[in-house]
Amino acid sequence: MPASLLELKKRIASVKQTSKITEAMHMVSAAKLNQTEKRDKGYQEYNQLLHQTVSRLMSASVINHLNKANYRLTQDNIDSIDYDDVFGMGIISDMIKPREEVRSVGYLVITGDRGLVGSYNSSVIKQMMSLVADDKIQGRESKILSIGSVGSQFFKKNNLNVVYEKDGVSDVPTFKETLPIVSTAIKMYLNGVYDELYVCYTHHVNSLSSAFRAEKMLPIVDLDIGTMEAKESKKIEFEVAPDIDSVLATLLPQFARAEIYGAILDAKTAEHASSMTAMKSATDNAKDLVSSLSLQMNRARQAQITTELTEIVSGANALK
Repeated sequence: MPASLLELKKRIASVKQTSKITEAMHMVSAAKLNQTEKRDKGYQEYNQLLHQTVSRLMSASVINHLNKANYRLTQDNIDSIDYDDVFGMGIISDMIKPREEVRSVGYLVITGDRGLVGSYNSSVIKQMMSLVADDKIQGRESKILSIGSVGSQFFKKNNLNVVYEKDGVSDVPTFKETLPIVSTAIKMYLNGVYDELYVCYTHHVNSLSSAFRAEKMLPIVDLDIGTMEAKESKKIEFEVAPDIDSVLATLLPQFARAEIYGAILDAKTAEHASSMTAMKSATDNAKDLVSSLSLQMNRARQAQITTELTEIVSGANALK
């Protein structure tokens, strides 16, 4: 058999073996995606309830302050309230009140620990470099908290200021597993390592699409303070023990932890979806390549048979 036919047969066997691997990886990613989607759905319900609770407690405390000061309850009053006046200089004010001057910005960047996930890692890194460039123009220092070895290696290679890194987050992360990450990020903010904290990750839209997000986590701004309570303060009653401020001092760090954990879970869901799509595409491409190579091999075999028949006929004619 000619060498070209042998090479084609070896290549077809190799591509078939690769397609089996990519197909298996596709099935594994699909199973992990199903798990993270279920966990993410349950988390969203919890986070929504926590968001409503914190918002109402904050509104109640602000409204009580305005009532004591004999202010007329308006949304403008609530929006312009000085949280130091309401909560003093405690953890509540620290986590809600913006810093007077933003000199450094922290970015908790979530990437994966491996490749073969399509554009999942590259898109996050590309968007992050754009944010860092914007900070440089505005004279602010960028500090990176990197989750995932792909991002960590890239940022250190490009001499960015990586103040924290964590690899090996499981494919279906639990809140307990990510607690050291989110607690460290919050402590760094409270200790003044950076003046704002953003979580940068890939948001899972569906199995075929995703979108980059850079969400501001600290200071906490995503609270509906006073929207309905200012108008209906007399209709809302709270039973809180020992007092609102004590409960908020516990709930606000928990709220921040839950928000960051939700971003990590969302990012992992997007990673599995991207991996599943990439492996499905790789499997389809491998099958197409096998078909093309098989066609080439069949043509080469036919050409070989034709040549051999021609030689036999020529030899027979020569004997006549």
